[in-house]
Amino acid sequence: MMKQLIWLALPVIGSSFMTMAYNFINMIFVGRLGSDAVAAVGSASFFMHFGWGLSSLLTVGAGIRVSHAIGSGDSDLAKSYVRSGILAVIGLALIYYVILFFARNELIGLIQLNNSEIEHAASGYLLLIGLCIPFSFQNLFFTSVFIGSGDSKSPFRINATALAINILLDYLLIFQAKMGISGAALGTIISQAIGTFMFYIKLNGSASLKPIGTAFQSSLLKNILRMGVSTTFQRVSFTIVAIFMARIISNWGATAIAVQKVGIQIEAISYMTAGGFLSALSTISGIAYGAGDYRKQWQAFRSGMLLAFVLGTVTSVIIIIFAEPLFSIFLSDPESVAMGREYLVILGFSQLFMVMELMATGAFFGWGKPNIPAITGIALTALRIPMALVFIELWQNELSSVWWSISISSMVKGTLLVVLYVILFRSFLRKQNAFYPSAKGDFSP
Repeated sequence: MMKQLIWLALPVIGSSFMTMAYNFINMIFVGRLGSDAVAAVGSASFFMHFGWGLSSLLTVGAGIRVSHAIGSGDSDLAKSYVRSGILAVIGLALIYYVILFFARNELIGLIQLNNSEIEHAASGYLLLIGLCIPFSFQNLFFTSVFIGSGDSKSPFRINATALAINILLDYLLIFQAKMGISGAALGTIISQAIGTFMFYIKLNGSASLKPIGTAFQSSLLKNILRMGVSTTFQRVSFTIVAIFMARIISNWGATAIAVQKVGIQIEAISYMTAGGFLSALSTISGIAYGAGDYRKQWQAFRSGMLLAFVLGTVTSVIIIIFAEPLFSIFLSDPESVAMGREYLVILGFSQLFMVMELMATGAFFGWGKPNIPAITGIALTALRIPMALVFIELWQNELSSVWWSISISSMVKGTLLVVLYVILFRSFLRKQNAFYPSAKGDFSP
């Protein structure tokens, strides 16, 4: 089981690290333009993340439903889910960009940057980068669907190619063409469009997913939405909370916002890796659940927790020990480096728990119960705002109090979600034993 989990996760992790590498390089490129440029790009990125969270309304549910259909041996049903999901995700992307087009100034104003030049730059960047939304939404959808079918290599190859193109275009457009942050946006648009084109070529050659002979079915779309709605609320609420936290952080100036933006990219060392295992664990659990193999489902969770402990511990140690040299790669001025070191050390203590949370989320996804991690995630992420305000008073207006509110909430989320999975799945197995007493040994964890 451990071997299967690792082999399925490796391409996803590879793709995640390509994404992390791109974010690192992009942040280095933008960082050379100054902390104001980082603050502008970081502010606009809140609403791109909001959109990606919104896309999970379709991407998460489609991946889960495809894995269940594949596990039960019904490839026609899997193809029908793909057809219904594609049409819906394109419509959702177009609606979201229209909203950004007309409300971009008001949205950027929510962050209260208290700097008209940065706000203007952020608004212009958001208008341009938003053009990649129709492509990025489809890429996220196809990635989820292919991984759900047990094919994690194809999304890796396509996403890795698109990201490599993005890195090259960023360098050429930001510095050679001297387009600044607009060049970063244009590079993303082109590379995402190329990725979408490649996904359609791959889909056309997939015997198990090519939606030929199928039609849009509202009943299947409802099934997808039921699986994705709670996760969407979680991811969207996370972005909303992040915007309110940014408003709190902006009291310490644009440098503090830039520091958090850079720090999040460094944290991606553990987040991206764990995200790969989340997808793998979700797929294995989903296929096992669809086939009625609950013992395999439980074994996948245990293997995931072991990997979470190793990965989380290693990344915590790396981030805490090498906080200053890691941060100085992106911003070099003394004030930013000092703030960044403090941020990474504090958030380093929560990395293990964040990885545990993601692993348990993958297990719940595969089980077809995404609402449980969503509810715990929404409640405890929202708690960061009052916790930060209280800590600011206790720590006499120190910025570190905000970082601790984020770190502590991650610790609680990770611990709670793992405990909930163990309790609920053991209860589920006991019920299965009651229905199938002759198979009691098969269902015993």
